Amino acid sequence: KILAGDKNYISVEELRRELPPEQAEYCIARMAPFTGPDFVPGALDYMSFSTALYGESDL
Repeated sequence: KILAGDKNYISVEELRRELPPEQAEYCIARMAPFTGPDFVPGALDYMSFSTALYGESDL
């Protein structure tokens, strides 16, 4: 959530800017598109991705 700036989604550009290239591409390839109420075209759903990796938490 820190990388996303407290938004409910993260953009491909944010991931590529904040993570090493191989980590960014890993995340981008595995994150589902974000479809929540504050939908933005091209946004990725990092919450479901994080839950799948780490289980439920207060991310």
